Amino acid sequence: MTTYDHLTSALLDSIPHDIVNAMSAQMRDVLAVQATRAEFCRRAAEEAGRAAPEPANVPESDRDQTAKSPQTPVRFVESRAEYRAERSYWNEGGPTMVRTIDDTITAAGVEVPVRFHFPSTEAVLPGIVFLHGGGFTVGDLDTHDRIMRVIAESSGAAVIGVDYSLSPEVKFPQALYESAGVIDHLVRRGQDFGIDGSRLAIAGDSAGSMLTIGATLLLRDDPASVGAHPETFSALRALMAFYGGHGLSDSASRRIFGGSWDGMGTYDLGSIMSDYFASADDTESPFCHHLGADLTGLPPVFVAAAGLDPLRDDARALAIRLRRADNDFAYEEYPHVLHSFLHFGRILDDATDVLTKAAAFAAEHLTRCVLSRREP
Repeated sequence: MTTYDHLTSALLDSIPHDIVNAMSAQMRDVLAVQATRAEFCRRAAEEAGRAAPEPANVPESDRDQTAKSPQTPVRFVESRAEYRAERSYWNEGGPTMVRTIDDTITAAGVEVPVRFHFPSTEAVLPGIVFLHGGGFTVGDLDTHDRIMRVIAESSGAAVIGVDYSLSPEVKFPQALYESAGVIDHLVRRGQDFGIDGSRLAIAGDSAGSMLTIGATLLLRDDPASVGAHPETFSALRALMAFYGGHGLSDSASRRIFGGSWDGMGTYDLGSIMSDYFASADDTESPFCHHLGADLTGLPPVFVAAAGLDPLRDDARALAIRLRRADNDFAYEEYPHVLHSFLHFGRILDDATDVLTKAAAFAAEHLTRCVLSRREP
C-alpha cells in the first residue's frame, strides 16, 4: 500500500461506513486529496501560530490599535492559516477574468476589503455580491476565489466578494451589518466600480448563506440600523443560498451527519455559534433564525443542499418555508456529497453543476428586470 493509499484509508476509516458508501466516487477522490495534503496544512497552521505575537509582546506603537481591534487568539490564527492552505489547492485553475480589482468599502464603521471579478469588457455589469463561508471564523477573498470566478463566468455578471470581519474578534451583528452596508453602498454608488446598482443578487455558502438571507431581511425590515437607503431592498433581484444554517438547532441530518473528520460535528457547530453570538438570545433574531422570520416578498431564491451534510435539513426547511410564503425559488439537493462541496470543482462535477445552475438562475432574474424596464 502506498502512502497515498494509507492516508486515504485512514481518513475513510474515521467516517461512518454508511456515509462513505453513500458518497460519490468523485467525493471520495476529493477526500483522498485532502488526506494527502493534511500534513502540509497542519504545518502551515503551526508556522502561523509560532509567528503570532503574544499579547504582552505587541509593540508599543500598535497597542492603541490592538485595543480598538481585539487581537486574534492564536488558535484562530492557526485555523485560518490551515484553512487557507487547504483551500489553496482547490482555488487553482478555473475561469480567467477580464479584470479583477481589490478595493475597500466603508460599512458598519470599518473598511471592508472587497474583490471585483469582471468576466467581460462591458462598461457596466449587474453585480452578484458573494459572502463567503467558514463558520464566521475563517475564510477570506482568496479561499473562495475560484467559486466567485466560476459564478462570474457562468452568469455574465460581475461578482463582488466581501471580506467581512470574523469572529471571535467581533460578534453578531457586525459581520451582518458589514455585508448589508456593502450591498447598500453598491446600490447607491455601484457606478463608481462599473456595477449597475439597480441589478444586484446576493450569494453565499454556509455561513455566507446565513448572511445572504439575513442581510436581505435586514435591508427589507430595518435598513436604518446600517444607514441603508429604504429602497436598497428593491434593487435585489435574486438570492443564492448554498448549504446554510437557517435556524434549526436539531434535526435528523444534524444527528446522522458530520463529525471531527469534516469539522461539522455537534461540538464544532456549537463552537461556531458560541464564537459568533454574544448571547443565546441573538440566535433567535429573525436575521439568523430565518425559519421563524417573515419570508414573504423576498427576491427569487436558489437553495442548494448537500445530501451528506448536517445542515441538509436547514436547506430543506428553508425551501418549504419559501414555498409556503409563495416565493419564487428553486431547490437543488446533491445526495452524494459533503458540506463545502462547492470548493472542489477541480474534481467534483456536482460543484460545477450547482454553480452553473445558480449562476443561470441569477442571470435570468438580473436580465428579466432589464427587459421589464424596456416594456412600453
